[in-house]
Amino acid sequence: MDERIKSIIHKAVDDAGRYPFLFIGSGLSRRYCGTPGWEGLLSDICAEVLDDPYAFARFKSQAKIAVQNGEVESELPYVATLMESEVNHELFASDEFAAFREGHSDELTGDASPMKIYVADKIARARLVESAETEKLAKAGREKVAGIITTNYDCMCETLFPGFTTYVGESDLLFSDQAFSQEIYKIHGSVSRAGSIVLTSADYAEFAQKRKYLSAKLLTLFVEYPVIFLGYSIQDENIRSILGDICECLPDDKLKRLGKRLIFVQHATDTSVGEIAMSFGGRTLSMTKITTDDFESIYDAMRSFRKMYSTRFIRELRGSVFRLAEHIDPSSDIIVSGIDNVLNDLDPDQKIVIGLSVSPSSIGKPISPEDIFEDIVLDNLRYDPKFIVENYLNMYVRQRPNNMPVFKYTRGLGGEVGKDIATYLPTLTSIDSYRSETFRKSMPATRRRFEGSLSIKGLANACAPKSPFAFIPCLSEEEMDVDDLEALLKRALADVGNDPAKKRALLKDSHYRKCVRIYDFLRYGK
Repeated sequence: MDERIKSIIHKAVDDAGRYPFLFIGSGLSRRYCGTPGWEGLLSDICAEVLDDPYAFARFKSQAKIAVQNGEVESELPYVATLMESEVNHELFASDEFAAFREGHSDELTGDASPMKIYVADKIARARLVESAETEKLAKAGREKVAGIITTNYDCMCETLFPGFTTYVGESDLLFSDQAFSQEIYKIHGSVSRAGSIVLTSADYAEFAQKRKYLSAKLLTLFVEYPVIFLGYSIQDENIRSILGDICECLPDDKLKRLGKRLIFVQHATDTSVGEIAMSFGGRTLSMTKITTDDFESIYDAMRSFRKMYSTRFIRELRGSVFRLAEHIDPSSDIIVSGIDNVLNDLDPDQKIVIGLSVSPSSIGKPISPEDIFEDIVLDNLRYDPKFIVENYLNMYVRQRPNNMPVFKYTRGLGGEVGKDIATYLPTLTSIDSYRSETFRKSMPATRRRFEGSLSIKGLANACAPKSPFAFIPCLSEEEMDVDDLEALLKRALADVGNDPAKKRALLKDSHYRKCVRIYDFLRYGK
């Protein structure tokens, strides 16, 4: 292990009193999975889809001129914009891509971009090439990495850190409660949800509109945790824009301390350690820069951190674990109890020891949105409605506008449902309340497509073996048999069996969730 690298990384961690976040870019995926960089990806798509050997050069030349003329800010997003129309046409029309269309028929009949679906397919085929280096990174992640931020679309991080929770896109990060512990934030989307991929100029414009909110969400992370940048160029626009937003929010003294916790790693043949300065609107952020090809030393340095827990960390842990209603039978063996008075008497950075004890029957784990969606369908989690409404549902309705089932828990409570739910309930008056404007526009074509199968069972048979959940909202209330819908939702849960990853993916799927919300309305809200 290079002692210079170890010393720098340990100093940043000791200063923060926390394990680091890794900010992972395409260079690391290229190193471990062989995936192309952004320009290489766009060039490959042109070569594979368009019958024109000069297509990419043509698009790049147009984009370069547009940047020089001040028509657009960035070259590659505009290249993607220019090529999307031609690529989409080929994917829709060429016989060469008939199998592609067959494999993605459900997505292509909606408003998904064929080019983004193709990009997702291409990158999803990349596989992690295991080595001593990746093994050390994975081991560091198990205990000594707080979390991951990445602009990559691929699933390398999920493979390296299988126990981490993944948030895809800005909306997941903005409208979810993060623990800032063993989580992956894929801020530019993921191959698992092709529509979330940030690729074209329009995508980046939308991302820029929300970036201030994203940066504010990340501000706590950057101020409180060390951050190690891996696989990025120091000139990367994504990194500079996020750091610029964060710098705007900090006074000079906090900006100086932030710089002590940021470590930028760049690939080079020889190892050197120094400092790099970045300017944002007249303000300067200095941070440590490591240039090296010895990534094993970086991962070894992370693995050699001593175990530490501050009172601030324990406060966060305490805030994530809740006492359940006494008559509930929780299955969790994790508790936080009896520490409040102690914490109040200690310095925020005081190191303390955590002890374990037998769990009393009234202590359990937090209730997630996925738990609530499962309980709506199976009615098997024995939740107390008032407890759910007061402690969870109002918060989730506030965080996820128009995205939570509410009727099962609010019926019988009268007006005692809380401000957020009280505002939300009057908006749910019919099945049409669950349709977006885009979906309403596509409904006539969808109903023509499934003419003769316009019922729950009919759509299930017509879509088999694929899921019909994306199309169920096109049915009228008279065409929806609530018992058939219940059976379909239960069967989907039964099909994933005891696989926790598949079950979680199903319970997070937007189409499945919408159908659960419709079932909640039909079963409990009528």
